[in-house]
Amino acid sequence: MQWTWYISVLLWLIVANSCLAQQTADTAANEKTKQILKYITELPLQGKVLSGQFAGYSPDTFNTNQIDEITRQTGQIPAILGCDYACGWNYKASPHFIIDYSCNPSLIDHWNNGGLVTVNIHLPNPASPNGGGYKDRMNLNFADLINSNTDTGKRWILFLDRMAQGLDNLQRAGVTVLFRPLHEMNGDWFYWCNQDSEVFKNVWRHMFNYLTYTKQLHNILWVYSPDQSRRSPSSYYPGDSYVDIVALDVYTDDPNSMNGYNEMLNLNKPFALGEVGPSTTNGQFDYNRWITTIQSRFPRVAYFLAWNDGWSPIRNQNAYTFFNHQRVINRGKININDNTTPSGSTILYNFFNGIGEWRGSNIIGGPWQSDEFIFQSTNSLKMDIQLTQSGHYMLYTQQKPTFKVNGHKRLIAQARVASWGFANNGIITAKLYIKAGSSWKWYDSGSFQLKSNTATEIALNLNQIPAAELNDIREIGMEYTSSANGGQTSVYLSYITVE
Repeated sequence: MQWTWYISVLLWLIVANSCLAQQTADTAANEKTKQILKYITELPLQGKVLSGQFAGYSPDTFNTNQIDEITRQTGQIPAILGCDYACGWNYKASPHFIIDYSCNPSLIDHWNNGGLVTVNIHLPNPASPNGGGYKDRMNLNFADLINSNTDTGKRWILFLDRMAQGLDNLQRAGVTVLFRPLHEMNGDWFYWCNQDSEVFKNVWRHMFNYLTYTKQLHNILWVYSPDQSRRSPSSYYPGDSYVDIVALDVYTDDPNSMNGYNEMLNLNKPFALGEVGPSTTNGQFDYNRWITTIQSRFPRVAYFLAWNDGWSPIRNQNAYTFFNHQRVINRGKININDNTTPSGSTILYNFFNGIGEWRGSNIIGGPWQSDEFIFQSTNSLKMDIQLTQSGHYMLYTQQKPTFKVNGHKRLIAQARVASWGFANNGIITAKLYIKAGSSWKWYDSGSFQLKSNTATEIALNLNQIPAAELNDIREIGMEYTSSANGGQTSVYLSYITVE
């Protein structure tokens, strides 16, 4: 009976996910953003859910202390790091400066180490010339937000401009943002709550168009997130062309009681839990209840964001078991391109989402994620080196690949060298290598001369490596060798596949 139930759920997931629209609401979204949406959409098919943790309001309460505490106690780092750009209860002479994005360096660092990020925003009331009022309607006419002839509308544009500065700062760093504005709009506690539904939709559409087209932000996945404790969570939905992900905010001591799940699934978008926490903050909530309930009742959940402080897993029960559950994906296990290419190759690394656990040796700078060498629409690793006669430089990772390479024929990487820094016609060669087994035995591709104007494909024959050692890979890397003295130059590594 149990197996019959699991098979029926799996078949339902396959059919449901195949119908989900994976086109980003922003048709000009960058390639990373499109791939992340595809990844999130397909997670439920794998029986997986991304972990997430909110880290506070920037600048008032934002810090990564609870993230560090989660890591110390569970050995895991949440996959998604959350920040809020606005402390809407604050009062300042220029209310748009209440919108603060000083949390961005932490978000960028999390992204560069393989994580995803989300930005929430508790905006002050634009009807107030002094800020504050996020829970006070102040006789606000909500339609004035998109009327530039009103003082409220003028302040609203200042709010959008300030948000755009922070989001563009992330865009320039290569970061895709799960952006969750005007959340819990079906509630009755924020000034944007319980407004006329058509006016709300127009405000959302105006915000989308302004940030996307006027401000040219193409790194955003738009998250529509009503509250499960109120009726009609889909009644404020602005339309498929303005939303990428739908979510519910859920504060409850009984996850089985979550309302609105099926109504949100009917919107035909990937589904997440925008905010999660117990309703009773006495430290006794068992977070494992969420995982068992997702498995049994809500299998379409792709990610969750636990709120901080007393609502966080680390302030409640069974945080270790929760973050180490086989269904949960934490930072370091995100594999955006864990797929098969048209040629039959499987991508192991493409540096789409940062440098991960890759390191450099005998270098003077890096490694960094770089768009100076793009292969198959993905980024590369870059490191700076000082050229010396017979100099050796390494890019490597000792994190074991998530994909088993045993039974495959070749490991293939794409590499390149910069055009500057050479003297006396010096060259750079490269070897793709594996260290395997308890003795860390070295296997390599042989030397390939690198070019500065195009990628060089470097292939390592896996048939030369015993199967037992392929099951015990200790290190994968690229060794670069210089043949002549010179100045400084850069080398690049991108798109490692197995076939």
